[in-house]
Amino acid sequence: MRQRRTHYAAAMVAASAALVACGTDPAPDGEDDLPTPALTTHSASATPAPDGVRGLGPDAAPPHWKAPFDDIPRTGGEMFVGLVFPDDDRADLSITGVAPDGSTRWAVHTNPACVGYGVTSVDGTAAAVVLASDADNREGKVATRTTANAYDVRDGTRLWGAAPVPGPMVGPGLIFGQATPSIVGGAQGERLMLAAHSGDPVRPPAEGAVPLYEHHGTGLFAHDDVITAVDTASGATLWHSDTLQAPSGFDEGLRHVTLLDAAMASTGDLVALRWTHSPDDDTGRTSLHELGSGRLIADLGDQPELRTTVDQTTNTAVVSGLDQYRTTKALDIRTGAELWRDDAGVGSPEITLAHDGVGYGTRAGRSVAVDVLSGRLLGDGDWPVPVAAASDILLAPLPPRPGATPSDRTAGSGPDYVAYEDR
Repeated sequence: MRQRRTHYAAAMVAASAALVACGTDPAPDGEDDLPTPALTTHSASATPAPDGVRGLGPDAAPPHWKAPFDDIPRTGGEMFVGLVFPDDDRADLSITGVAPDGSTRWAVHTNPACVGYGVTSVDGTAAAVVLASDADNREGKVATRTTANAYDVRDGTRLWGAAPVPGPMVGPGLIFGQATPSIVGGAQGERLMLAAHSGDPVRPPAEGAVPLYEHHGTGLFAHDDVITAVDTASGATLWHSDTLQAPSGFDEGLRHVTLLDAAMASTGDLVALRWTHSPDDDTGRTSLHELGSGRLIADLGDQPELRTTVDQTTNTAVVSGLDQYRTTKALDIRTGAELWRDDAGVGSPEITLAHDGVGYGTRAGRSVAVDVLSGRLLGDGDWPVPVAAASDILLAPLPPRPGATPSDRTAGSGPDYVAYEDR
């Protein structure tokens, strides 16, 4: 097994320190070159999965191949994209594209301080967005320049960049700046949103408006208790929160609207908004809206914590964590209709991934698979829960060896990942 360098692994575990190192100090005069990652395009065949690894569920087949990633991968199109940490033979951090057959198609190598990356859509083409900086961890040099760069997930072709940014990717989406403890906690220093189609800076809809959320070319900004959605390609305003259909009790009078301060509440084209009558109000209501139109999908009531998981195949949103994790329900995204609700027994299922009509997650410490349209339990057990899906492949953590501890598995921060066929 590849051995990671201890000092680099520690940097990956301490993500906040790495993000600060990728932040940008004022650049010295006379230095005009922008840092860019190095691209390697090649096709390396899949690595076979270890022998003796069980499948997902009692009757599932064993895994097909082992992924090269050192952290939970993301998906773009039909590709998996993820981090490969530095090792004894390579000082750079790599963001790598892997096809559903397990073959590695490309890798972008960058400064280990720039651990953040993302996946977006560039005029309909799935793209990985990778940072580069002139920081040098070995010499303690803080970055004076940081850039964002977009690559086609299929073959690594560069689509745009180098785009100067004020710091790491803080998200959600193409938002860059200094790391904050919350996705809606305001800016610490400059925050910048980039347009997905070009990498150009997005002009805020009003002076002082703060970037909140971005997904595939639609961005949200906050200003004076109002959220505004913009098309980042044209700059056109799509909607304002003061003209949206509001949840119960907020049709009239003063209302303060924010993006719900819960990391998993908004996802993709669905955003969770929190409505109160004043900024200091501890009670309010949460609603789920379509990002592009602002259309109200569901009034969720006074729910300050939740997780939204979307199955694109069935246009279903599964909302977990309601009523202090006692309730999970599924919604038809097109109509807002409630498809099913699970609020019986001890704990409700927390669905963390949905793909091709099946939701995967945990319930009372056990792994579960449910039908997202009916809520019917398809299986439960102690198998690893899948963390990413593309095409007909599910990626799940490789189960640890009996008696293994995190310190003797690898020097990295996460387990290895293996690929199973989605049946």
